[in-house]
Amino acid sequence: MTKLSLKRIPINLWVFGAIALAASIYAEISATIESEGIFLTIIIIMIAVFSYYGGLYGGIVYFMLFSGTTLVTGLLSTPKDLSVHNQLPIVIGFIISLSIGTLGWKIRTNEAQLKKLFENNDMTFWTWDLETEEYTFSEGYAKIYGVTSESIKENPYYWLDVVHPDDKHILIEAHKQQKAGKKTTITYRFFHSSGEIRWLRDSATPHIEKNGLVTRIDGVVFDITNQKQAEQKMDHLIHYDSLTGLTNRIWFKSYLDTALLTSNKYGRQVAVMFIDFDNFKRVNDTLGHSAGDQLLIQIADRLTGILRDSDIVSRQSGDEFLVLAENRDIVEIESLAKDILIQMNEPYSIHGTEIISTPSIGISINLDFEDDAEALIKKADFAMYLAKENGKNNYQFYNDELNKKMKRKMILETYLHKAIEKNELTVHYQPQFNLTSFKIVGAEALLRWECPMGKIPPDEFIPIAEETGLIMPIGEWVLRQACRDIKRFKANGLESFPISVNISTRQLMAPNFIERVQTIIAEEGVEPKLLTLEITESAFLYYEDAKDNILALRNLGVGVSLDDFGIGYSSLSMIRKIEIDELKIDRSFLNDSIKNNRVRSLLEAIIQIGKKIDTKVIVEGIETKEQIDILTVHGVFGQGYFYSRPLPVDEFEVWYTSRETHF
Repeated sequence: MTKLSLKRIPINLWVFGAIALAASIYAEISATIESEGIFLTIIIIMIAVFSYYGGLYGGIVYFMLFSGTTLVTGLLSTPKDLSVHNQLPIVIGFIISLSIGTLGWKIRTNEAQLKKLFENNDMTFWTWDLETEEYTFSEGYAKIYGVTSESIKENPYYWLDVVHPDDKHILIEAHKQQKAGKKTTITYRFFHSSGEIRWLRDSATPHIEKNGLVTRIDGVVFDITNQKQAEQKMDHLIHYDSLTGLTNRIWFKSYLDTALLTSNKYGRQVAVMFIDFDNFKRVNDTLGHSAGDQLLIQIADRLTGILRDSDIVSRQSGDEFLVLAENRDIVEIESLAKDILIQMNEPYSIHGTEIISTPSIGISINLDFEDDAEALIKKADFAMYLAKENGKNNYQFYNDELNKKMKRKMILETYLHKAIEKNELTVHYQPQFNLTSFKIVGAEALLRWECPMGKIPPDEFIPIAEETGLIMPIGEWVLRQACRDIKRFKANGLESFPISVNISTRQLMAPNFIERVQTIIAEEGVEPKLLTLEITESAFLYYEDAKDNILALRNLGVGVSLDDFGIGYSSLSMIRKIEIDELKIDRSFLNDSIKNNRVRSLLEAIIQIGKKIDTKVIVEGIETKEQIDILTVHGVFGQGYFYSRPLPVDEFEVWYTSRETHF
């Protein structure tokens, strides 16, 4: 009840109120006691009416107006008997009138709010009298269906006529339960007068007499179309790929689980194809993400066109797709794989440019009828990697050999999660030399792992660490250990030289990477110049995302080395974009230069480029005297088994001391 309540009082009532006040003034000044009583009664009634329309606030306002006029006119009239005995009935009358009026105002307001609530939320009530079989409906029922109230009155069963045919059984079953005395809540579709299919939620409560007989059903109906549309939209976002319109991995996995239950029961084969498209990243990097998106859309359309209507194609992520083929034998599945290879090898046209993106296909089949969806997808994924190892643009079936590899990978992944905790990781060091003076100029920190399965080579466990995200804590552990060993070498009398530590692209692009490097350097108390971080060429594919961190490293005083130069994705434009401290030439150039003069020329050219941009040039993989003779004339640095294999820190110190004594 606020001042706004006064605005709800009708103008006519204000007019009558003013007349009543004027009459009370007249009665106060000149009327008889009898007529004055009549006017007081009228005033009491007016207070009640004002309270009914304006609430307690309205009644009080009118009472104050009356009191004010009475006070003023009382000064002008002859004194009246103001004893408590005479005034008490009047006060009681005022209080009763205010109470009655305010109560009426609350009832009227609540009714209006309920009516508004029903209208705003598309909600209405109905009653079904089981004795007469008659239906009655509250106001607004016709609005839900988009018709007039007269239409509902003429045809009380209109609501039943417009129920969606596929949902009528829901109503029939609900009516049976209601007649049996059970509460029901159902959701069904109906046809709006506009032709739109909408949704209703209908909750019904039976009225049961003392003898147990159900005499009527009371129900409330909500139009929940907006809610259903929101749910359907959310369901589409959850289960479908927004770019291609294909189902996503979540939906595919759920469907595959159901398909496997059926196939296992009836002994039918189910095949899963995991398809990865080659060169997709190159399209993104050279033509932009818009071109990459267009390529994915065309790939999806072409794949869908190849398959049967009963087959399922789903986008896993990026350029990876899943195909489910049911009720086909191995010959038919292999034929399908060949057909996909042939048709997907046709060029795509993107913004007027022809693009070739060939597929690598991994296939798994539920031959033993024991695999669930996740296992079958993983097997197909593993077979796809075998297809890539075999030159790409081919298909491979999952087999026993892959099964052994997969099981080993899963076991290694489990062990790797606790490798740091169990102190299974160690850092070995391989020295780097000035090929002219044979003086040690640095060492590379190389991670080694020995677990209950034995010594695991880095090229086997590093990809697992990358895939699982363990590369982040493991990489940080190696960095910290290298810093500790830098201090150890100094404390044990070794001449200071920089230690190189490999970092992954994932580490380099982490938002807090520079902060973590700074923290480790500060906590371990080492000079930044004694630490070099080796970045692979592939990291430069993401140069725009990583450049700030690369520049921050150099500003920090940490050296930056470009590893495996010449075999990956880098080019002269890459090393032109940012200054580096060290260029490491991949071992393949040195190995091939022995027998191939063209490769030797390339090796010499790369060395000269490194020298021209004032970087430390290191050639990896030196194993023979012949290789040293090729490199010595160029004044570069070297690293390889000819000098030393990677050594544990204790053995490295012994090796260093003996070598320094020897030379």
